[in-house]
Amino acid sequence: MIDRVERLPKPDPNIHNLLAVLRRERPERIPFLELKLDDEVMSALLGEPYVPWSKNGPSELRDRSLRQSVGLMHRLGFDAFRLRTAIPFSTFKDQAADTAELNRGQRAWQNEHRGPIQTAEDLDRYPWPTVADIDFGPVEETLRLLPDGMACIGYCSGLFEWSSWLMGLESFMLALYDAPGLIREVVDRVGRLLHDCFEVWCRTDGVPILWMGDDLGYKTNTMISAAHLREYIFPWYRRYVDLAHRYNKPFLLHSCGNLKCVMPELVDPVGIDGKHSFEDVIQPVEEFAREWRGRLAVIGGVDIDILARRDETEIVRRTRQILDACAPPGGYACGSGNSIPNYVPADHFLAMIETVHRFNGRR
Repeated sequence: MIDRVERLPKPDPNIHNLLAVLRRERPERIPFLELKLDDEVMSALLGEPYVPWSKNGPSELRDRSLRQSVGLMHRLGFDAFRLRTAIPFSTFKDQAADTAELNRGQRAWQNEHRGPIQTAEDLDRYPWPTVADIDFGPVEETLRLLPDGMACIGYCSGLFEWSSWLMGLESFMLALYDAPGLIREVVDRVGRLLHDCFEVWCRTDGVPILWMGDDLGYKTNTMISAAHLREYIFPWYRRYVDLAHRYNKPFLLHSCGNLKCVMPELVDPVGIDGKHSFEDVIQPVEEFAREWRGRLAVIGGVDIDILARRDETEIVRRTRQILDACAPPGGYACGSGNSIPNYVPADHFLAMIETVHRFNGRR
């Protein structure tokens, strides 16, 4: 690993700090939590090429990948990191050249106009995966490698995202009015599969937390109306939360965008335990924390724009500002407002990490 990572305080993981945050309590120290670090950032921090894990790769490369990822997250000071569920849905994607400094050649995103399902006939022809088709990744191998005190988080991409990607966001929105029966079938088929995924995570020892990523909004509102979210999406969310709570596991929601109109429902009756993803231009994390203090754990909030474009002095100042406001009452874990993509310089990410360590009195 690069020298700056090696100079961080000696790791002392304790998953109980993160679990205390999710119970809206004040932990012994403020934990870190990130949705993901892009492979290119991982490589920069490791000081060597990061080997993405592949179940079909040679055993020595799979082992190296796991040791790299576990070793890096441990050395950075994380108590937990996510294990991703790879669901083999087939969707339509577009791509263009990746212009980030640490670029991967091409950057891909979902086609916003059309997906493979446009009609009831498409729905029946579509090759729907089952839970047996899903790659849960190297769960047992990762758990065996975890140092004492560390844990993993069972993660799954979200109901609205997959449903709208299967149809294309534009087609999905039109069908809400023109073909509500098709929307119901698509959402419920996706919803049942995600429930099966979360049940696997619930039954997995060493995975004490569940996390769903489902971007519901944009800068000023939700992607679809609150009424449609209540009708199609939130009943499934409630099932996921109820499932997690039956196994005594907290349930986190990552969702980008402005969710002010539906936040009360996500807290009650849906019952999520923590919210992740914040942008200062929508609502600074300090304001959100004040509004929901005691009712919801708050995760992250150091804006990606600051991490990507500002200098380290500004990153340190903003991180400390957030910590001073959010940490004392409890129920707060620090991290970025979203994730660490490859256009965030590794040194900028480390400036945030070092600031949290100093705040915790660890130098």
